[in-house]
Amino acid sequence: MAKLPECSEYLSAIETPQLFKSPVLMGGHVVKRNDTVIRYAGGFCVVFPFENLNRKYAIRCWHASVDDAQKRTKEIADELRRLQLPYFVGFEYFSDGILTNEGVQPIVAMDWVDASPLKDYISKYLYSPEKLKTLAANFLKMAKSLHEHGISHGDLQHGNIMVKDSGELVLVDYDSMYVPSLDGYSDDIKGLEGYQHPARWQNKKLTPKADYFSELVIYISILALSKMPSLWNDLGIEDTDTLLFNSDDIASRGSSNIFKVLETDSELKNLSQSLKDALLQISIEDLNPLEEIVGSPIDSISSKWVNNGYTPPSEPDYKKGAEDMSSKWKQNVRISETPNIDNISKKW
Repeated sequence: MAKLPECSEYLSAIETPQLFKSPVLMGGHVVKRNDTVIRYAGGFCVVFPFENLNRKYAIRCWHASVDDAQKRTKEIADELRRLQLPYFVGFEYFSDGILTNEGVQPIVAMDWVDASPLKDYISKYLYSPEKLKTLAANFLKMAKSLHEHGISHGDLQHGNIMVKDSGELVLVDYDSMYVPSLDGYSDDIKGLEGYQHPARWQNKKLTPKADYFSELVIYISILALSKMPSLWNDLGIEDTDTLLFNSDDIASRGSSNIFKVLETDSELKNLSQSLKDALLQISIEDLNPLEEIVGSPIDSISSKWVNNGYTPPSEPDYKKGAEDMSSKWKQNVRISETPNIDNISKKW
């Protein structure tokens, strides 16, 4: 397999118009901040904001190999173009993208989305519970839509979920996606530990069920923060590469302190139990979709009791449990140490 350029080589090339090969680059320029090129690095790609003819793109360049990248990208682009779902941006693959020391390299040009990363949006509306509940509802709606069309993103996490001012959601980074025409392709990009089921690391093939566990993690996190906003600071969430759950919580199979905190709220307790049940499964093919979990009969029990005159107890003191776990959590902070490269969660 041919050697791919390093991020530094792409950095030099993207600043040199004479090395541009793709028509989407011709006449344009990379975006800078204080005379420094803005770029965002991930496990497989480096991304450059790029402007051309009053349009802004995210130019993605591979510095690590993904099998059949060109074939995958074409199949994904064709399927998303056909479906016209509102959760994806337009993008195009160019085999002759940009010239580097390692030869001409392909690029993907994605439309720039004017939205905030999920964590930024949550932080902004941390003390606006109705905003976060609407966000959770929109996330559930998106998950259901993807399932209905047999699609999985494959790397659902805070850095790949953008939120518009209206609360609408847009997904970015499609290298790990499954569409039906990619059935049988290898599952190469696994995602972040705090979002993935333990069985994902042994999963061999792309699957429409790849997002089921991540969706439950994200939905619980948003809903919990709408009810318990102090968890944001207690757990130091802003400075982690996770939301409510880190890799130790996932490995605990439901015995860590965050699960105890969630059990102090009846709605979150049911969802937490669903997450525990999911962690007992040995394959991601055995997981249930989010819409089935949220819409299951057990979740409607509380409304039944309300209709029968039941008055729920006053809110329990969950903060003590959060304080007990905060020191453990902060020891698991994962912050990118890549010099001069913005944290990938800020990439859009």
